[in-house]
Amino acid sequence: NQKEGPLKIYLSPNPAAFEFSMEEVSHPKILLISKLIEGEYPNYQEIIPQKTKTQIILKRQEFIDQIKLASLFSKKTNEIKLKVDVKSQKIEILSQNPEAGEYRASLFGEIKGEPLDISFNHRFLLDGLLSIRSPEVILGLNSEEGAAVLKPNSDESYIYIIMPIKSS
Repeated sequence: NQKEGPLKIYLSPNPAAFEFSMEEVSHPKILLISKLIEGEYPNYQEIIPQKTKTQIILKRQEFIDQIKLASLFSKKTNEIKLKVDVKSQKIEILSQNPEAGEYRASLFGEIKGEPLDISFNHRFLLDGLLSIRSPEVILGLNSEEGAAVLKPNSDESYIYIIMPIKSS
C-alpha cells in the first residue's frame, strides 16, 4: 500500500530526522530518527578467514535436521560435536547429556582438506543454516578454535561466521 505525500528531512551533523506526514491525521505518520554512533566500527574483515583447511559441502536441509535432533541431547552449553572424516567423506554429529542420553548420526558430503573434530553451539549453527536458502551449504573450517565460515554453495555474497566452543 503506497502513499504519496510530503517528506520532510531535518539535517544536522548528528542526528538526522525524516518525517512523513499524511493529510488525514494531524501528527506525523512516520518519524524516523538516525544518529551516528561515536567511535570506530570494528574491522570485521580481520576475523573472516580468507582460506580454510577443511571444506565441506552438505545438503542444507539434512544438516539442519541432524543438528535439530542432536540439540535434543546436548548439555546446557548447547554443545554438539562434528567429527570430520575426509577419507570416508562423512561428518559424524555427536551430542550427549547424562540426563537425556546420547546422539550419534552421520552425514555424507563432499569433503576436502584435513580431518577435524570441532564443537559448536547448536543454536548459532542453526541460525546460520536457517538464513541460507540454497539447497547446499559450504562449511569451511581451520581448527578446533578458529572461526568457521558457513555460506551457500551458490552465492558468494553471503557469509556467516561462527566461532567454535571448546569441547568439554
